[in-house]
Amino acid sequence: MVVKLLMEQNNSKFPLTKMISVITAGFMLLISSGCVDISGRPADPVQSAVVTSHRITYEFEGHAFGMRGFLGVFSLGIDGLAHHLDRHHIIQAAAIADHSKGQFQRILLRDYRQGLMHGPLILYGHSWGADDQIRVARTLGRHGITVQLLLLIDPVTPPRIPPNVRRCLDIYKSHPDTDWLPIWRGVPAKVKDIYRTRLMNINLRFADVGFPTKKLNHATIIDSPGVQKMMLHAILDACQRWQSRHPLLNMASKPGPRLLYKTAKVSDNPSP
Repeated sequence: MVVKLLMEQNNSKFPLTKMISVITAGFMLLISSGCVDISGRPADPVQSAVVTSHRITYEFEGHAFGMRGFLGVFSLGIDGLAHHLDRHHIIQAAAIADHSKGQFQRILLRDYRQGLMHGPLILYGHSWGADDQIRVARTLGRHGITVQLLLLIDPVTPPRIPPNVRRCLDIYKSHPDTDWLPIWRGVPAKVKDIYRTRLMNINLRFADVGFPTKKLNHATIIDSPGVQKMMLHAILDACQRWQSRHPLLNMASKPGPRLLYKTAKVSDNPSP
């Protein structure tokens, strides 16, 4: 109906194609500015989701922030993992959309300057959200902030991992017939400094991870229970590594939670 109305009002001075282009450009501008999240979440998800002050006692000190993919529509497994971590008081966690990257960075930098953030910082994301978490880590690195774990799920066009990232785990699934196209795919990550960042790439097309992966694609990989357990294990492992180096700063006296899934151990040796 909208298209029909536009056609009726169309004239030679402002053709229909230009009108559609203007509407599309305006919609994309709203999305990129963080004003629209067509998943139905709040227009300002970061301010309401990212809370760095400790209101309750968590198993581990620190913060885990997940980032959904394009438009905030897909990657609902990002929210599910954040909810699990927070609900079970494992580590303070929240999930945001990738188009809120700028605001997210500003909040993290502000809270670090104010001394509100303590313990390991863990960033994870899916699709373009994974790509943008690398950019967030890069910005934090310019301000001397370390990322304990960068967890990527099917990154699409990932920049190189910056050296302020201690460990990076990239879980993806290759699709040789379509991976030449830089959308709807997952690719391995690369690091800037192999001596400062431990990297592990796990290609679910070939890796034996103990659960079926044949039917997984770019849209479903983040919701896979097996992938969710791999992510949870990686986050718990990062928390326990940090706790073992800072035992006096641990927020709780009880032992850490039991690992729920065993996957390949992240190597202590730099990857090539």
